[in-house]
Amino acid sequence: MRLLSGYRITPILVCIFSVIFLNTICVWSKPGDIIDYTHESTYTADEITKLSVPLFEGFDIPRAHYSVELYLIRYRSTDFNGTSTDITAQLFIPRFQKVVRRPVYVFGSGTTGIADKCAPSLEKPGSTFLGFGHYRTNMLAYAGQGYIVIFPDYLGFNDGSRPQRYFSKKAEGHVMLDAIRAVYNFFIQNTFNVNPSKHVFTAGYSQGGHAAMAAADLRSTYAPEIPVTGMIGYGTTNDVQTLMKEAPVYSPYILYSYAEMYGWDEIEPSLYLQERYASSLSDDVNRMCVDEAQRYYPNDGRKLYTEEFYQALYNGNLDAAFPALSLRLKENKTGLDSHGTPALIIQGLKDSVVTTASQTSYVKELRSVGSPVKYLTLEQVWHRHTRPAGFAWAIKWMEELSAGDG
Repeated sequence: MRLLSGYRITPILVCIFSVIFLNTICVWSKPGDIIDYTHESTYTADEITKLSVPLFEGFDIPRAHYSVELYLIRYRSTDFNGTSTDITAQLFIPRFQKVVRRPVYVFGSGTTGIADKCAPSLEKPGSTFLGFGHYRTNMLAYAGQGYIVIFPDYLGFNDGSRPQRYFSKKAEGHVMLDAIRAVYNFFIQNTFNVNPSKHVFTAGYSQGGHAAMAAADLRSTYAPEIPVTGMIGYGTTNDVQTLMKEAPVYSPYILYSYAEMYGWDEIEPSLYLQERYASSLSDDVNRMCVDEAQRYYPNDGRKLYTEEFYQALYNGNLDAAFPALSLRLKENKTGLDSHGTPALIIQGLKDSVVTTASQTSYVKELRSVGSPVKYLTLEQVWHRHTRPAGFAWAIKWMEELSAGDG
């Protein structure tokens, strides 16, 4: 394995570049360009298997076959409005003894919050701090099966100028596609026995499923050179309006994010949230990660929403009563842009964040626009268990679609 010596930019070099070459950088850096990286850890196959125990919670624990190198990288991406920003990601590279090509797996997390302190990259295996969902362990499990895995923080994390772009189709899709570009760029600059093949899978849990399918929607116009072989949703939440009905507890994040994106004059949270929650919305969503927000906000629309908004949302009258918000919710629905990308949807029959009835309806929509869908409904599986319960199914499905790699 050969790494380019001295590639990681030191603070003094960043300062020199900023002073002397700032205009050049701004003009010539492209989405997917790597800004810097550092090697963080090496995990043996046995370590990965042991770390997987708490994630899989009684489901079959996969035995890792490969040790994995973890790099922290930053790459360039594009916000929903076309402005440039930097993304932090974790890149997991399995170690092979022979030269091979393996698929790329880019993953979007479920909701962790919108403030910088809620970034998934802050979560560490074996730590009680920020126990959002054992995400790093989850990525190690896939890399331990031989996949090149990249796990980006969403756009807005690690960026004091903007909050996370929560459920933004464009911002999420750009992050995922530029993560794929960053993987290919990383391997151009460095030599390993393993290299990325032409097969790429966008995947995600809950909000991450929304991001995974946004990438497929935007690929042909934003990153047509990037292959997307398939998309995977674990308890995926692609219809934002349905999410606001079935899991109101996430609505304050949605409304704050959309107000920040589209303007507070267009998306005025006090029209939708009861005064006790609207009056301190900015402070509350920026101090609470998801675990605290789930305890603070009610998951009952009657207790969270204004009466007018509640009636419009649950009676199907949002277009007439709140046309501005209705439009934004529709334009941020993902997966349905007729790209024909194959999909694997893993749904727990005990999921209350996205109900099986809603997921089944969404699968029908996906199929109607040309995407072949393998739809798994799993008995006794809750929302948070869709990742461990669906792990073996996802591996099998990806291996079938990427047959011939090696």
